Amino acid sequence: MSGNDGHSACIFIRAAKEDDVEKMYRLEQMCFDIEAFSTHQLQYLINTKTAFSYVAEAEGDFAGFIIGLTNRNRFGKYGRVYTLDVDDRFRRMGIATTLMDALMESLRRAGCTSCFLEVKMDNSKAIPLYEKMGFRRSRIVPNYYSSGVHALKMKKPL
Repeated sequence: MSGNDGHSACIFIRAAKEDDVEKMYRLEQMCFDIEAFSTHQLQYLINTKTAFSYVAEAEGDFAGFIIGLTNRNRFGKYGRVYTLDVDDRFRRMGIATTLMDALMESLRRAGCTSCFLEVKMDNSKAIPLYEKMGFRRSRIVPNYYSSGVHALKMKKPL
């Protein structure tokens, strides 16, 4: 798969496993710092029955991962992206989109009719990417993050 910056890599997507938790944690720390999930939280999430967790490998290296869960409310079954992380070395190669596509397909097969995510209002790189992936701005969630930054809640029909 070719990226926009001329790099190309063979990207392999697979289900996350227990052995991945330490690498996931290191990448989570790199991507989210204070908002990062702990190793315990990551382990819990990848083992949750309603979760879908995928890892991306690019030319044998751990390049990124995504975790999403299914849930239900009075309107039906929906999915939620909990975290999407891509190593800086592998950005702009289509890895985030490939991971998101794998998750969306799993959520569709699980009967979800929509998917939600939250993103920091000041994340000027992620918001356009999510919009390109078909997510639309839904509402602002005040003080969602520990730093007091508001979240933009986004929704995608499946």
